[in-house]
Amino acid sequence: MEAGPAADDRRPLLFLCGGAAMAVVSIAFAGVAGPPYLALQSLSPWVVTFAISLFCALFATPFVIFGRLRGTLESDARWERAVLWWAAVAVAVLAVAILCGLPSGFDADTLGGSVALVAGTEAVLVLATLIIWLISG
Repeated sequence: MEAGPAADDRRPLLFLCGGAAMAVVSIAFAGVAGPPYLALQSLSPWVVTFAISLFCALFATPFVIFGRLRGTLESDARWERAVLWWAAVAVAVLAVAILCGLPSGFDADTLGGSVALVAGTEAVLVLATLIIWLISG
């Protein structure tokens, strides 16, 4: 049985909500599991799960925004707005990452520092992607 257009419209929202929810749950489980979180000798599987989940949520964001702008603008203008909102979301994630990392000094042996390093890196990757896209024309 093939999925119809309605199922395709909901898929990015599923990835966004599922990724965000799993990221939050992963932080809680990483806290319960305890250190080490992000070390060269040992890597917490919950930090890896957090990284994958946040990446999924971040990269689903422009598709959700694009779908919500349906009917208001033509396709190219909708993509431009969706990408601008995606940048705003990435900046917000970066700001939260900085706020989480400041108390611990971005120490990878602490949960806050590990989460901040991972989330900050992913937000910077999204912003770098957008800057390269902008420069390329």
